[in-house]
Amino acid sequence: MHVILRFEIERAIMRGELDVATVPEKWNARMDELLGATPAKDAEGCLQDVHWSSLAIGYFPSYLLGAMMAAQLAHHCKQAVPDMDAKIANGEFTHILTWLREKVHDHGVLYPSMDELLLEAVGERLEPSYFIEYLEEKYRAIYQLA
Repeated sequence: MHVILRFEIERAIMRGELDVATVPEKWNARMDELLGATPAKDAEGCLQDVHWSSLAIGYFPSYLLGAMMAAQLAHHCKQAVPDMDAKIANGEFTHILTWLREKVHDHGVLYPSMDELLLEAVGERLEPSYFIEYLEEKYRAIYQLA
C-alpha cells in the first residue's frame, strides 16, 4: 500500500492536482483510509524514506514492477527447482542462480522490454497475480490468518 500511496501522491503532484505543502495531510488521510492507521509524525509517514526529501520522484512504480517481476520469476523458478525454499533456507543458491542465468541474466539486454524478456523466460508477460499471491501468503503468515 505504501508504494501505491506514493504513486498516487506523486501523480497528483505532477498533474498539478496536489500542492506539495498538503502532502503530509494527504498521506495521513490515505493511510487511514487504506490501512486504518495514521503515522504519529511525518518521519513515520510521508518522509519515512529518503526519496521525496532528496527530490527523487518516480522510483516507486519501478520498484513495484521489479517486485512483481521477481514474484513471477520466483513462481516459475519453483517449478524448475521444487525445493527452492529449502535450498534458500540452507544457503544453497546454485540451482536458483543457474536457472536465473539461463532464463534471465544471459538474455536480459537482448529484449527491448520487460514483457518480452518474461515471454522468452517463462512464456508470459508480466502477470500481477503472482505478486498478489506472494503478498497474500506473506501477510497470512505474519498475521496468522487462515
